[in-house]
Amino acid sequence: MGGISATTGNGLLYGTDGYLTVGGTDLGATEDAITIEWSIEQYYPDLAQARGPVAGTGRTVKGEFKVKCKITEWQYAILSLFCGSYGASSNANSTRIGGGTLGTVTEVSNVLVVGVTRNDLKAFRVTITTAYVEIGNIELAETKETILEVTFIGLFTTSNPKNLPGYIEIAV
Repeated sequence: MGGISATTGNGLLYGTDGYLTVGGTDLGATEDAITIEWSIEQYYPDLAQARGPVAGTGRTVKGEFKVKCKITEWQYAILSLFCGSYGASSNANSTRIGGGTLGTVTEVSNVLVVGVTRNDLKAFRVTITTAYVEIGNIELAETKETILEVTFIGLFTTSNPKNLPGYIEIAV
């Protein structure tokens, strides 16, 4: 039978024990899945003689690499790492997220998804070298913990403007 073999189990990957770090700081507990999204947009010219895309004429024109999570631990020291675009400040009496001056975009370094291994114990890691951050909705409910939706969106660099801004490694 094709497809599966005696070694198929070794290559399976489960998300159990995965967690995120940003710049070496563990973001704490998350809810549900950590989602990794990657995509490229490909362009093919509309050539008059062809009824569709022609082999060899295509080009990749856009790429995206994102990591999404739902943070459940509300710790100012962690939230302030990536909420700067929304305004973050702290004093002896309180911490504050939001309400700050808009304009500066918070960019973070070394967004990592770690703690995951395949069944053969080879490590699986996701890296975004530099990212900007989008903060999503907050839902306050009596029946579950409050979460903060956070998306880290990879940024291209001037030194490698054509390289996809994130990657996956196995056996690191």
